[in-house]
Amino acid sequence: MTREAIFISHATPEDNDFVRWLGSKLELAGYKVWYDLARLKGGDFFWDKIEAAIRNDSFRFIAVVSKVAIGKQGVKDEWAVAGTIERGLPGFIIPVRIDGIPFSDVPILLHRKNLIDFASGWHKGLASLVDTLEDARAPKASPDPALARHWLPELKEGAIVRTDAKETLDSTWLRILSLPPAIETARILGKDREIKVTEENRKLPWFEHEDRIVGFAKGSDLVSLMAKSVMLKAANAAETATFIDEGSTLGDKEVPWWEARKRIGNLVRQAWELTMEAKGFASVYQSSGRRIFYATPKLTGGRGKFVSYQDLDGTKRRKALTGKSEKRGACWAYGVGIVTSFEEPWRVELRHAVIFTDDEGKPLQDALKAHRLRRGFCKSWWNEQWRTLMRAFLWLASEGKPELLLPVGSGRSISLCSTPIQFEAPCGLSDVARVVDEDPVDEIDEEEAAQEEEGEEEEAR
Repeated sequence: MTREAIFISHATPEDNDFVRWLGSKLELAGYKVWYDLARLKGGDFFWDKIEAAIRNDSFRFIAVVSKVAIGKQGVKDEWAVAGTIERGLPGFIIPVRIDGIPFSDVPILLHRKNLIDFASGWHKGLASLVDTLEDARAPKASPDPALARHWLPELKEGAIVRTDAKETLDSTWLRILSLPPAIETARILGKDREIKVTEENRKLPWFEHEDRIVGFAKGSDLVSLMAKSVMLKAANAAETATFIDEGSTLGDKEVPWWEARKRIGNLVRQAWELTMEAKGFASVYQSSGRRIFYATPKLTGGRGKFVSYQDLDGTKRRKALTGKSEKRGACWAYGVGIVTSFEEPWRVELRHAVIFTDDEGKPLQDALKAHRLRRGFCKSWWNEQWRTLMRAFLWLASEGKPELLLPVGSGRSISLCSTPIQFEAPCGLSDVARVVDEDPVDEIDEEEAAQEEEGEEEEAR
C-alpha cells in the first residue's frame, strides 16, 4: 500500500476558503492533496471514500482546527479514524489552527500535539507546514500548475468572466482639437511685479512671466485688458506647438518645455473657468485647490429636472444633474474639475464630483458632513452612472455641439471635443450589455415621463 496523499479534514462549507487556498499552495509545491470537495464525485458513497482515503492513501492527515470544526460530527469522525492510524504511524496527524479558538478548547486527540498556527498569518503557517512535511519526507513530484485548477471555486451563474470579444471603453478625456497658433506677450513698463488679479483683468486668460504678461490674446488686447492694473507695451510672440514641445524664450530666460506645458495648462484652465462661469455653472473649491463647476437648478430648469442629451450611440436620453435627498436632508449636484495634459493625445481630463448644498444652492460648509454624504449617497454609483452624468453635463455645457469652445480673447478660442475619447480593448468582460437607468426619450408621453421622473428621484434617495 502506497501512501502519497496529504488529506485535509475541515468543516464544510465554513472553512472552504481556507482549504482551497491551502490545497492549491500544497499542490503547487508538488504534493498530492485530497479533500472531499475536490475528490468526491456525484453519486459516490462519500463516507466510504473518505475512510478509504484516510486509511489507505494518506501519508499525512491535516486537521483544520476552528471554532466551527470542533462542533461538526463529520469532522470528529474523520479525526477519530485518523487517530487509529496514528497509533501505527506516529506523526500522521498534523493539526493546524486557523482562527481564535482557545487552545483549551482543542479536542484531547489533538491537544497533546504541536498545533501549527495559521491564525496569525496564513503565509507564516504555510511555511511551518511545508517544513513539517519536508522533515517527514512526504512524497512530492514536480509542480504542475494545471493540477491546481480544480481548487478554484466554481463560477456562479451570471459570473463576469474574460472574453475574447473586443470592447469599447469610455474615458473622461476630452481631446484638445486646437489651440490658438501663438501665445503673445506684453512688456511691463516699470518695476511693478506680481500683478494682482482683479475682476477687470481676469476677463481673459493670462499669466505673468518675468517682465511680461502672457496670453493667447493679441498683445494689444493684453495691453487694454491690464490698463487699470499695469502699463504694458505689446512685445514678442511664440508659436504654441513649439512652446509646448520644446519651450521657448518669452523674456530674458529660456522657458523649458516642462514649464511651458504648465504655463499653457494654466491658460487652458483659466479659459475653462471663464467659459463655465459665462454659461451659468456654479463652482466650489476642493481642499486640493481644484475648482469644481456644477449644474444648478436654474441652469437645468429646476432641481431634479432632466437634461436631454444624445448618447454616444445616437440614442436620445435624459439625466438629472441635480436633485434632493429627503432621506439625507441635502441637495446634490453633479460637477467636474479638470486637469490638462500635453502627453499624447493632448487632452483635458475631467474629474467627477458631487457637490452637496442647502436648499438655497450654497455648498455645505461642514466638510465632514459633506464627506459622509458623498460616501453614503454615491456608494452604489457604478461606472455607467458616472458616464451618463458626464455625458449629460458635457451636452449641457456644449449646447449639444460637437465642439466646446473656450474663448481666450481677440476672437480666438481653445477647441475641445465635447465627446470623451474612446479606446478599444482587444478583450473584454462578459457583462458587455450596457445598463442605462433611463429609457430612451423618443415618444414618451407626459404620464410616462412623470412616472420615470418619480422613479428616478426615488432611486436618488
